[in-house]
Amino acid sequence: MMIFVLIILERGQVTGEEFYFRELTSCLEYSAALNSQSVAENNAMLGNNNYFKTYCRVRQINVSDAGNKILFRDPAKKEE
Repeated sequence: MMIFVLIILERGQVTGEEFYFRELTSCLEYSAALNSQSVAENNAMLGNNNYFKTYCRVRQINVSDAGNKILFRDPAKKEE
């Protein structure tokens, strides 16, 4: 199973904190909100903070690990 991992860097060093997502868009939105310290929809236009940086990477895991060892942070889907 392919998942997306949000990795946090502090002063250019990996902190070890990782957040897991099933969808790339969820990971990118979470990353943009953290980097800009804003949850507004136009947060990509804001500058990044000076304390840490985040980015998303792809990782492959066993399907049996999903939900048991790895918890996902994807937001609930809204029905329209």
